Amino acid sequence: MDHDNLKKLISPYLDGELGEEEAQKLKEHLAGCPECRREMEQMQKLEEVMSMMKLKSPPQEMWDVYWRSVYNRLERGLGWILLSLGAIILLFFGAYKMVEGIIKDTTVPLVLKVGLIVFLAGIVVLLVSIVREQFFLRRKERYKEIEK
Repeated sequence: MDHDNLKKLISPYLDGELGEEEAQKLKEHLAGCPECRREMEQMQKLEEVMSMMKLKSPPQEMWDVYWRSVYNRLERGLGWILLSLGAIILLFFGAYKMVEGIIKDTTVPLVLKVGLIVFLAGIVVLLVSIVREQFFLRRKERYKEIEK
């Protein structure tokens, strides 16, 4: 094995992931290569420092705030979905009532009736989507105070 490939084996060696044959080749290489020995020593020191480090647990209050915010976001998301669906149903029903005469007319072709219903449904969904988007953008608009 060449120098670069043996150098890549230092970390797996320290982690105990090498087989006997590879470990032996690396040991032989380390005996004659000061650069790789230095790198291995640095990695060993780093592992020692890392093993002494401990993660600090956040206080219970932080967890309480986190979970409340998760529940609030879930509730609000569900609320927006239900509000949007309700608005779509009500607006579509109102639009249907406006064109009910055309839809019930037996002289109007079926394809025209279906097209009219699909068109109205699309307008209603787009209207609700645009209103909802504008509501959220109004709160998050970064440049609303900047004049052109």
